[in-house]
Amino acid sequence: MKVRCIANSGKDLSKQALESGHLKTSEYQLIVGDVYTVYGISLWNNVLNYLTMDKYGTLPFWHPAELFSVEESLLPLEWYYQYFGNGVDTCLSALWGYKELVADENHYDELLEREDTAIRIFLKRKREIDEDS
Repeated sequence: MKVRCIANSGKDLSKQALESGHLKTSEYQLIVGDVYTVYGISLWNNVLNYLTMDKYGTLPFWHPAELFSVEESLLPLEWYYQYFGNGVDTCLSALWGYKELVADENHYDELLEREDTAIRIFLKRKREIDEDS
């Protein structure tokens, strides 16, 4: 899946995205007009987010989907899906993506916390997705 960045600031986000925890003062490490590969999708606090690389191509970040337009909607063949529900104990309702992102209950958090093992797994899956696209 490929998306084009159409905005990179919290001031461009909807009221719903801002109420979910994103900040109006945020400046996202994205370049408007550039095309990004999506490595995962999450539904967090009722806001869809894409897992992409930052503008430097060094680290993965979750960005609100409304900062992008979809250029190519085909999802990678080896993607998985998990629905967690809308319980009060979690803000994360659903995940789409590579196996570890969806099947390993710790990988999502470890990726957010920038743990070495999670980053290595992400980079491996990124290479595979990039080769297939």
